[in-house]
Order: sequence, then C-alpha cells, then structure tokens
Amino acid sequence: MLRAVLVHGFLGSPADWFDVRAQLNPAINCECVSLRDLGCASIALAAEALATQLVKNPCDVLVGYSMGGRIALELASKQPELAPRLVLFSTSTGLHEADERNARAQQDDARAANLCQHGMVEFTRSWYELPLFAPFRAHASFDRAQARRVDGDADFWSACVAGCSPGRTECREHDLARLASRTILAVGDLDDYYVKLALRAARLAPTLTVEMIASAGHVLPLEAPSACARIIERSMKDY
Repeated sequence: MLRAVLVHGFLGSPADWFDVRAQLNPAINCECVSLRDLGCASIALAAEALATQLVKNPCDVLVGYSMGGRIALELASKQPELAPRLVLFSTSTGLHEADERNARAQQDDARAANLCQHGMVEFTRSWYELPLFAPFRAHASFDRAQARRVDGDADFWSACVAGCSPGRTECREHDLARLASRTILAVGDLDDYYVKLALRAARLAPTLTVEMIASAGHVLPLEAPSACARIIERSMKDY
C-alpha cells in the first residue's frame, strides 16, 4: 500500500486534512502529522523531528501545507531520501534579503506577544483578517475551521509563530530547484502572492510541476480538498 505523510499549517491540526483524505484513493495509507508533535521551536528542528519519524516509518510522498510545506521542504533539502515525492501546497521557499528577514522576524515576535497577551480568540480573528485569507473567509469551511483554531494552545502557537518565522529560516529556493523533478508545488489562483512565488519557482526550476487550483485561495486543504487529493494521487502515478 502506498503511504502519504501529511503536515498541516500554522494554527491548524490534522483535522484540516479530513476532506482531502476522504477523497483519496483508498489504496493510499495516510498519516497526518501534528505540528505540535514536531515541537516547532524552529523549522529546522521540526524537520529533524519529522525525519526521525520517517526513518522509522518511510513514506512514498511527503505532503505539506504552508508552514507544514516549509517543514517538508526543509527535510527534503537535507535528507532527500526520506521524501521520494514531495507535494507542497501554498508553500514559500523563504526570504532572500537580510532586511526582509529581520523585518519578518520582528513582525512574528510581535504576533507571538500579541497571542500571549490577548489569547486565541482575538489572535485568530486578527490573523484571518489578513488579505491573504480573504477567499478562505468567504468559503463554507471557514467557520468550522476557525472554531477549531480558537481552542488551540496559545503558548504553543506563540512559540511556533516566532520560532518558525520565515525571518529565522534558511531560504530553500535553490534546494527546491534541486528537488524539482520529484516535486509538485500547488497554489490557488486567487492567492496572488503565492502565485507570484510559484511562477518564480517555475522559472528557476523548469522541471518543477506547478499546479494552479482554480477558484481557491491560500488554505487549499480546506478550500479545495478534491483538487488536493487528485494532486497527491498524481504525485504517486509512477509507483
């Protein structure tokens, strides 16, 4: 049986993959890894924790969404043998410039402090008011997903948003180019910023498969579960 390991994104949980799993071929065995189980003191340390799991129980395809995608890419860049196929949903390779990195680290430190001070309800409200999430706010899955998020652990997520900040993570653009032939990068066509990132990645790595998912924004596992399932299946077509 083919095996897929799925890693969710910031503020999420394995439940975010429920609709994707429901539409996958039953021949695919799925494990949904929780960011909490990876510690997430940093992207690098989370990738090391994930690698430890995969050494014990290998996968045929490693799938990550957003922060989970960054962790998956970090792992594949260091131990490519643990990710024979890589599927990245709404995933950035990181920030290039030092001033961008410093600004983002400071911004995420402020978010961590805000979360500790005001709690999950206020933080999730302000987080999902970011323009990035406009399509998600209009989606039928939003209210249910937000209800799960407000019950999250504020201490864990505040440490996560600071420690896993793109400002504190090595840019993996060149590593993605090296891994391109085994990788699918998928973005929603309403997710303007990540569309630009995906097009840049495609220019730098011609063998990279880039998928634009129609009528979807950033939160692909919830906004477009059927498309996500088909992409995961497509990544396994050579097995």
